[in-house]
Amino acid sequence: RILLLFSAAARLASGTSCVDTCADPTYCLPITKPLPERETLLFTTLTSGDSWKEYDYSKVTTLAIFGSNDDETVADLVCFAHAKNVRVVKGAEFPMDSINDDDAMAAFISSKVDEAKRLGLDGVNFDNEGLTGTADILARRVKETRAAFEAEFDAPQISFDLSIFPKGNQGDGYDYKAMNEDLSFQLPMGYDMCWNAGVATGNSPLESDKAGLQQYIDLGVPAKNVVLGLPWYGWAYKCIDNTNATLPCTVQDFEDEWYGEVAWQWSNDQITEKWNVYNQPKVTLDEATQTKFFTYKDTDSGDIMQIWYDDEETLTEKYKAVEDEGFRGIAIWTVDMIGSSSANYDAMWDALPTRQ
Repeated sequence: RILLLFSAAARLASGTSCVDTCADPTYCLPITKPLPERETLLFTTLTSGDSWKEYDYSKVTTLAIFGSNDDETVADLVCFAHAKNVRVVKGAEFPMDSINDDDAMAAFISSKVDEAKRLGLDGVNFDNEGLTGTADILARRVKETRAAFEAEFDAPQISFDLSIFPKGNQGDGYDYKAMNEDLSFQLPMGYDMCWNAGVATGNSPLESDKAGLQQYIDLGVPAKNVVLGLPWYGWAYKCIDNTNATLPCTVQDFEDEWYGEVAWQWSNDQITEKWNVYNQPKVTLDEATQTKFFTYKDTDSGDIMQIWYDDEETLTEKYKAVEDEGFRGIAIWTVDMIGSSSANYDAMWDALPTRQ
């Protein structure tokens, strides 16, 4: 125990660190046990105060922090999560303007390792989207990241958020099979598949999720190394006037940008609030996508609005598909999108598979 305390203090000596805030500095050391065979990763932007203290940690294997967060908050979360046997990583992006510069990339990777040691993190979650012409160099940088973390950590977790449909990018922006050698898992993002839709539809259609997962298998990525990202948020669409409230609506035309003019991402809490404000309109299950929706007329703008969302029932079907097909697990974007005061907070958490 004394050796562990000394090791933590020595490794985290500079800057704000986990040992500065954690009552038990042993929780500032990365988790050393092997990575779990089944994964539930929850993305958090830490925008809801210390709500992370209320999570059901029996449902969680990893928390992935995104956004601008102060080191003290991150360190507090690491200490709390490690006490619950849950790993913590931070999101990062490879700096693509210097991706071919060996010295710059060595410095970048070293900074990620140093940050993880200082804050007690268990690895890193990369999110570089929409790349082209970078497959070989990106796979090389992933390999270098793996080597750098393994030199300092017993069981680092290195993951990458990727497209739900990888085949079109294979060998161009990404080499999924090559990266598989060095990633703990790949995380296809099974949401926002409704982008630019002319007819309202689901954020994460079940059959599209299945088709995307199969593409990873076809590219040589084993199911055990794939974690499906799913949403705890939905979409609001502005519809044409003659909308049938129980059928997918035709989305209004837009002048410049589809997103922000006729379609928006809404959190679970926003959706629940609108449903209550407009007297709980009839909810319809779209069987084709396993997504629910309801329709109302906005009293301020006069627009017909249709809200599509996942809840504990539709997500259970998607969780089950992942488990039944032998994939590693699920990820949620983001756990902050439902507050503890929400009517379905407990139901959403209960629907998650138990991991501990």
